[in-house]
Amino acid sequence: MKRQGIQYFTAEEKKKLLTYLTYNYNAKRSAFLYRLMFATGLRLHEVSNLNVGNVDGKETLVVLGKGSKIREIPLSTAIQKEIKEFLLWKLDEGESVASDAPLFVSRKNRRFGPRGIQHDLDKWVKLAGLEGKYSPHALRHTVGVELMRKTNNIRQVQEFLGHSFVTTTQIYTHVTKEELRNCAELLNI
Repeated sequence: MKRQGIQYFTAEEKKKLLTYLTYNYNAKRSAFLYRLMFATGLRLHEVSNLNVGNVDGKETLVVLGKGSKIREIPLSTAIQKEIKEFLLWKLDEGESVASDAPLFVSRKNRRFGPRGIQHDLDKWVKLAGLEGKYSPHALRHTVGVELMRKTNNIRQVQEFLGHSFVTTTQIYTHVTKEELRNCAELLNI
């Protein structure tokens, strides 16, 4: 949904999408793709350009980001475990797990490109029963919103997302109506 100018998944929407993908046998690649994006805040072109060697056995993901800047993203232990499981699945499916092989490939055995990812997300969002249209960038926005709510530290979120300017990160600092209600309750009269 679009909230206060940015499109992101609420916690319930995110859970609904990931749960649907987890229990759908035909969605193994998509389930891992979107879990990885939710765990790292990767941009669409960053995730599309990943090779197996970028993630295999790594604790930190190094990507060439926007503006040709190198960005380092720490990988949680949970996503590291999922990377191992996904690579085993790729091997079982007969896909290459060579270091220079694309991490995500289409049914035609080609690198899964940005348009393919957008089409794939559209399909799974609809099948999961979510209303509205979500771009892959909404996953990155979801990461920004979640991190701001959990850390309340704009500098940490800025660094994690690789923003050059803190003003870019400020879009994640919006206040919800519930938070405003809590503010009102803090005031003594």
